[in-house]
Amino acid sequence: MRDSWIAPALLSTALLWAPAVRAGETVPNPYAPTGAPAVLDFSRGPLSEPAQDGPRFEDLDQYRDVPATDLPQGQLPDGWVQQGSVVVPRAIAEGASVGRGVLRPGLNPSRDVVEGPDAADLCAFPEDVSAGTYDGEFSRGTEYPRRGTIYLNYTGGVLQNGSGENSAENQSTLARSGHPFPVYGGGEERAIAVAQAVQADFAEMAVRVVYIERPEKRLPYVMVMMGGSYKDTSSGPSGGVAPGADCEDNGLRNVCYAFVRSESVSTQANIASQEIGHTMGLGHTFGDDRVMAFGYDTNAPIDMGFGNDCAEVLTASGQGSYCKGVNRCHCGGDGLLQHDLRTLQSIYAPPGPDAVPPTIAITSPEDGASFQVDEAIVVEVDPWDNFGGYGWDLTVSQGDTVLGTKVDYNYSQQFQIVGLPPGTYTLTARVQDHDDQVGEMAITVTVEGEPGDTGTDAGTDTSAPTTSDSSGAASESSGDTAEAGGQDSDGGAADDGCSCREGERWPTLALLTPLLLLVRRRRAVFA
Repeated sequence: MRDSWIAPALLSTALLWAPAVRAGETVPNPYAPTGAPAVLDFSRGPLSEPAQDGPRFEDLDQYRDVPATDLPQGQLPDGWVQQGSVVVPRAIAEGASVGRGVLRPGLNPSRDVVEGPDAADLCAFPEDVSAGTYDGEFSRGTEYPRRGTIYLNYTGGVLQNGSGENSAENQSTLARSGHPFPVYGGGEERAIAVAQAVQADFAEMAVRVVYIERPEKRLPYVMVMMGGSYKDTSSGPSGGVAPGADCEDNGLRNVCYAFVRSESVSTQANIASQEIGHTMGLGHTFGDDRVMAFGYDTNAPIDMGFGNDCAEVLTASGQGSYCKGVNRCHCGGDGLLQHDLRTLQSIYAPPGPDAVPPTIAITSPEDGASFQVDEAIVVEVDPWDNFGGYGWDLTVSQGDTVLGTKVDYNYSQQFQIVGLPPGTYTLTARVQDHDDQVGEMAITVTVEGEPGDTGTDAGTDTSAPTTSDSSGAASESSGDTAEAGGQDSDGGAADDGCSCREGERWPTLALLTPLLLLVRRRRAVFA
């Protein structure tokens, strides 16, 4: 083993939430949706999308000799502590369990949640599950069983820290804000082989691995940043790093890191799958035959998989276990045993075709509705699919010109549109599943009033409600990151949707580049 290489399995880092609780208490899942509406604010003009120029997957061979990052070690967010080989929250170290999460105030149970399985439905040992672990219901889109997507990002990008987890918007609790995460240096052939090996690890679940083309923003997916080093993040020395405590994957949009380059294909796949497992709530176990194991031989040419029995969870001195309540569900006892496959298979459906496309209805307003120029347009949607894990967005257009699109990252089923000048607009809601099937519904609305009434100070509160701060602590819900974080998909500072210079207002629509709305079934790229 090279001196510069730190055994990845020994130092793979799992970051967990750190609320102040007493031992034995159950805390809500910090990644559960907040229910804050998605806001489309056109008071400064059409919403702009950042340029997507950058390296492509087929360019990977050009980056083989790019030197590693030479930066000082980063610093973890406040309240997160790295102890030896892992980073844990004080709450979990003190014995707290993590529950499914509860409904946030203001949600409408008849519209926003669906009945989900309880302990008796999910667990091999329901009598051992602590109170609170399965309290609450599922927000629409987060139901079990789910289908899922993993995106192996080999082309890097600029990520932002401090606003929770949102893979679609390049937001990561572990990001080194504004620092360009490097392009993978192992070349195209090795990248494909690694992706195939990771896909094999999830062969018993309806989870696909994509890497050539990034998924649409509306679709929830886990993103793995492939390459770089721990110095390209805020973590300490590690072979890989991931946010943790998302027991049974409430967040759906986490970002993790596999610091790989020239290692064997099996080693790179083992590291990547372990970090993905952490984002789904799995902790380290003992054993030398599974990707979640602590201390396996990282030089052994073995492509490991997820454990198919109850294995002992690693607990360092003074630390508690991971997702203790879920472990009790699947292995019984005190939660110090973890069954990798049983846990993942309670979230994800078995593999197989998905013949049922998703649907979405705009339930409010009615088609043809009229609004005054200073009135917020509240759009409510009813998405559905036969499997959980789907996502949806809303596009506002005028003629063939797209004015802006927002994803409902908070699973609120509600959008608020403000700042539109007088005119007639098309509102199109789209929902997408993990077979890239898309359902849609469109309506038209009219905004009435005098052009002079379109000032930004219209007395309408356009801010989305929040339920947590934006300090970057793990208690920030991933569902709220896009609205609270104010970052674009390239990780740069958001421009509040303005595509014009300071002082300019709505440019003539004829001068805008028409963006045609395309509804198609995108080709799934499987490893």
